Amino acid sequence: MDERLIERIKTDMSYEFARSAPPDGFPRFHDISTARHTSAEFYELEQQYLWPNTWVIAGRAEDVPNTGDYFTFDDLGVPLLVVRGSDGAIRCFYNTCQHRGAPVVRDARGSSKRLRCQYHSWTYDIDDGALVSVPDERDFVDLDWELRCLPTAGCDTFAGFVFVNRNLDAPPLREWLGPSIEMLDPFQGDTLREVYRESRIVPCNWKVTAEAFLEVYHFRHIHSHDGVSVLDNRGAAMGLYPNGHSRMITPFSRQNIERVGMTSWDDWQHLDHGPFRTIDTVPAMVDCTSTAVSLFPNAIIPLGAVGFPINLFWPIDQHTTRLDWIYYAPPIEGTDRFSPDDLPEHWVKRREVYNQIMAEDELNMAPMQTSMESPALRGIPINYQERRIWHLHEQIDRTIGAERIPPELRMEQVLGPYVLQP
Repeated sequence: MDERLIERIKTDMSYEFARSAPPDGFPRFHDISTARHTSAEFYELEQQYLWPNTWVIAGRAEDVPNTGDYFTFDDLGVPLLVVRGSDGAIRCFYNTCQHRGAPVVRDARGSSKRLRCQYHSWTYDIDDGALVSVPDERDFVDLDWELRCLPTAGCDTFAGFVFVNRNLDAPPLREWLGPSIEMLDPFQGDTLREVYRESRIVPCNWKVTAEAFLEVYHFRHIHSHDGVSVLDNRGAAMGLYPNGHSRMITPFSRQNIERVGMTSWDDWQHLDHGPFRTIDTVPAMVDCTSTAVSLFPNAIIPLGAVGFPINLFWPIDQHTTRLDWIYYAPPIEGTDRFSPDDLPEHWVKRREVYNQIMAEDELNMAPMQTSMESPALRGIPINYQERRIWHLHEQIDRTIGAERIPPELRMEQVLGPYVLQP
């Protein structure tokens, strides 16, 4: 996040406050079909073409600190395991023994110098997945050891996060993230550690949950307390990145400006965070705005000087989502990690505050799904402030392949001219 980017965001905010309509020539959006959130047909298209072909966050590099350390990951609908090899590299294999399909490892986390199936002890190498041992080999006729190696998935790291992709021909992770990494660069991601995590099962489509965090049009209506909102959505500056990623920086409201001692919405300064350890490379803009970046398809990251949560949305079926949020921050001085069961009081309070915000968002999700599945909602009209939602849906269609999607469910590809290029 260099000074040029910060100045551009400030300029964009000034424009947003001053405008009386969307920019000249901005496209008129057609309604988004509710069937994209309700139909089994569209859900199956996502399962077949979206989730197997995109990078998703599976965990953290510190989850596998030593040779042979592994964790399992099933959120893409197939059993995977992530393991650190003898060369220090982190790799991803399918957790499926090539004998009769039993799991190669059964524990969610563990460590082993070899990956040994507990059913018949077929054994695999942690570096390349090669089959290295078969009990009673004499009883197999012409066993092809090379053919029976563990299948691999794409695996790479960025800012300490482990990403996986089932498509081995997918673009490299850094290329896929593209210019969106400018938002994460100042946060020293490799040094952060998990503070706590929460998980909820929400009876709605995964896109309903994701869309709730892609706009602040709703903010003053459901997040105000005693009639006071901490943000002013009229000045929200948004940026659309390639591959469906995006950012949103929202200025403080007048009341919040006064509360923190600012003189105006653009009087960006480093604030006092009391007992919290801060990240010293984070610009003052982050302290005096709500700054968030989304990584397609299912990660929303509200950034902060003391760290950030990552909100993740995992589909269970077309009507049900698992919503996770995991908070990361610099560890307390003199330690290398947090103990979620023994958090300092200031973190306990921060957890309560953020969980309350998430609860306010969650309150609408199930009723919205119910309405989408009824005749009451004919279509979803999207406005200029909600353009990150449209951007998400455009990328969903590009990933699935528009030719596979029924014409009445497709998204018109209109936001290309508004996507920021490297």
